[in-house]
Amino acid sequence: MPETLRLFVSATNDLEAERAVIGRAIAQLPVQIGIEIRRTPVSGASYETIYELISNVDRVYFLMGEDITAPAGAEWFSAWKLEKSILPLRRVSRRTPAAQNFLRGIPVQWTPFYTGHELARIVTLDLIRILNHSQNRYGLNVTELELLELHRQRAQAANENTRPIEPGGAEGGGVLLDLGHREPVAGVALGAG
Repeated sequence: MPETLRLFVSATNDLEAERAVIGRAIAQLPVQIGIEIRRTPVSGASYETIYELISNVDRVYFLMGEDITAPAGAEWFSAWKLEKSILPLRRVSRRTPAAQNFLRGIPVQWTPFYTGHELARIVTLDLIRILNHSQNRYGLNVTELELLELHRQRAQAANENTRPIEPGGAEGGGVLLDLGHREPVAGVALGAG
């Protein structure tokens, strides 16, 4: 009997909208399987409730924004303590001192994202990898596996065309040369001969 894929989405307060991005990425998967998405209730929850919500999930998506906020910290430590499979995602932005301290104390490789579109692509590729389980835990047939492969290829191709350019400029100083307005250099041109 196919298993239900259970996910927990943790996000700092400034990334509430990104939870919906993950939901849309899941909804756009080209297969119909049982998927349960969990989160801590908006009204808050006790540490025991958070622990229970995370205790039997297959994957935890942890979204880090500008600051570490409650209950995200408790969710992180519960998932870590339960040795859950965590995909730590951080939006590229400035961090508060508390967030910087949190990131320094976590010995993991963070996956950066700039936009909701990039977050959706990262989560889509991760979900496809999970669904392609070697023991077919989720009961996918050959056609569904082929559809997932096509979806993966489209997501990877979209990555090549939408990668944001790193911000740059002359904040640290620089020299710009305008070769068209420089006086000619006297000398002999060396050629390949």
